[in-house]
Amino acid sequence: MDPIGTITCYFPHIEEDTKNVLETIMGEASDYYDFVHRLGEFVLEDERPVMVVYFAIHHAILALNYKLIDKIREKYSHHLVLGPNLFISSAFTGTVEDLKKVHELADAVLATDPPDWLVLEMTFMKFEADMRNYPATIYQDEVMNTILRMIEENPDFGYYDACLYDYLAIRAHADGDSEERMRCVNKAIRASEKFDEQVRVAHMLIRKAGILMSSDPEEARAILQRAYKIVETSLAIPSNYADIIFNLAINDSIRGDFDNAIKRLLDVVSLRERAGLNFGNAAHFLSMIYNVIGDYESGLEWGCMAEDQFKSRSYLINRAVLDQIWSLILLKRLTEAQVLIDATRESVLKSGDESHLAWFHFVTGLMDAEQGDFSAAASSIEQGLRIYEQMGTALVTELIFLHELARIEVSSCTSEEMVSPSLAILEDKAVSGNLTGYLGQVLVLKGEFAIMTGDEALLREVTEQLQAISEKEDLPYLKPHFERLLRNL
Repeated sequence: MDPIGTITCYFPHIEEDTKNVLETIMGEASDYYDFVHRLGEFVLEDERPVMVVYFAIHHAILALNYKLIDKIREKYSHHLVLGPNLFISSAFTGTVEDLKKVHELADAVLATDPPDWLVLEMTFMKFEADMRNYPATIYQDEVMNTILRMIEENPDFGYYDACLYDYLAIRAHADGDSEERMRCVNKAIRASEKFDEQVRVAHMLIRKAGILMSSDPEEARAILQRAYKIVETSLAIPSNYADIIFNLAINDSIRGDFDNAIKRLLDVVSLRERAGLNFGNAAHFLSMIYNVIGDYESGLEWGCMAEDQFKSRSYLINRAVLDQIWSLILLKRLTEAQVLIDATRESVLKSGDESHLAWFHFVTGLMDAEQGDFSAAASSIEQGLRIYEQMGTALVTELIFLHELARIEVSSCTSEEMVSPSLAILEDKAVSGNLTGYLGQVLVLKGEFAIMTGDEALLREVTEQLQAISEKEDLPYLKPHFERLLRNL
């Protein structure tokens, strides 16, 4: 493989013997993931210098090769300097309690008066441990100040800007600050490009595509193609491939092409599972999509799997439980749904996560609708919709909320004239954005209203339009809706 900054940015700071080992293995490797594997095997086959082992763990974490880290841990865990990295990695794979040990171990390493680059490494690991569960855990100001000071004083440490702004983008997202989130993502991309930090370049491009998916899906696709080229030519990291496919699935969902989105997400689950990685986000989206298309049992099953997967990221567990509540309401298992609503309310309110609050409004609105209080239902879902509209980066969720609002408005109509502002907005978005799947959902609601009011002319018109969309756009999930409407003619 050609040298990349992900590996070489440390060379000005480390001893010559360690540098020579990394250079040799880099020259033998076909790509970065192969480099990670070869370096791991190198430290496992014999007793190696501790700093070589340090970088074997470091790069295995960047490549998310936790199986390799587990093997290295068995052989080298007695070395103090390796502790913070090992506990960070174990926290990523499920042992959340290990985050508490990172500060203690990093401080122990700092007490040995290490070189400046290792001071920065240890300090950043403390910051990373705190940010792992933000906003439930707030980072310490003195830790952040130390990082900023060290980067400012030594230009050779500038490669750390990429990782720093990556986490600050995550913080901005949790705070609901979309503008700051994009600013931090762009800063991370520029910093990683400057130092040829290709792993971070690919990662941040994928993150940027995810943000742009709602406002500019074509630009998002172009960015994903750029990230794919980097992954294909020099990285070959399985999680990168999975993340690209995941974002393409979101793009499908925005169009309402849920069948294709499900296929992609199942591929993501398979890819990440084979690599020993968490697939919670894919499970969460599968739960959402199955609920949208009417397969509520599958929605509940994937929601439960998402909760299990999110045990390593406790701040996301609420989101998985909210998926389950949604499924239970749709399955008319209202007592179970209410128990989960009551159990989750305080946790959601205390979390400070705007997206979780929006979904809590959504499910409580659905519960109100099931209990016949359509006014309260609409009010709750509108609160959730406003949160996402302000965030501006989750069009899929906005469309889902709009569809449910429209369904409530249509089902509560008391006259033969349809009055549904949300349905009109959803139809306008579907037509103007060529979101054919959502246009199909609009037609289904119109068909249900026609059945309610006995308007056979409207039902016939809607059924013909729905059949045309379903067949032309290859959207199989619309077929049962079409057949149901057809039976009423």
